[in-house]
Amino acid sequence: MKQWVAMLMCLGFFSGCSMSFNYDFWSQKAPTTPAPVVSEVKIALPNNILMYELDITDRPYASLGEVSASVTKINPWGEEPKQEAVEAKLKEEALKKGADALIYVRYTKLGASWNRLSGIEGKAQAVKFTRY
Repeated sequence: MKQWVAMLMCLGFFSGCSMSFNYDFWSQKAPTTPAPVVSEVKIALPNNILMYELDITDRPYASLGEVSASVTKINPWGEEPKQEAVEAKLKEEALKKGADALIYVRYTKLGASWNRLSGIEGKAQAVKFTRY
């Protein structure tokens, strides 16, 4: 009988130490998720840059300088560079200069070198129309 009493006392003592009822648990509310915060807004303007392979003869313009862009394939399992990607980069560079059109647009395929497998380079003359 003394063993049972000692065992019950030990069980009560050790279980009392390890069990702690959190009475606040039932009164707590679920955590609220914070509303998403927009830190930066990027607005994509319509890309109305005209592209010509030759000179423009029907409108006067002022030259803003040459723009160039290139797309390269660095690793063997990547996608092959496309001319549309170079065209988009050329238009982006022209927008930075404030150009209305690109003239003398030319594309060159790039061969393999120490830092690329292949690529396409595009060059053009950025112009701003003086009269519409």
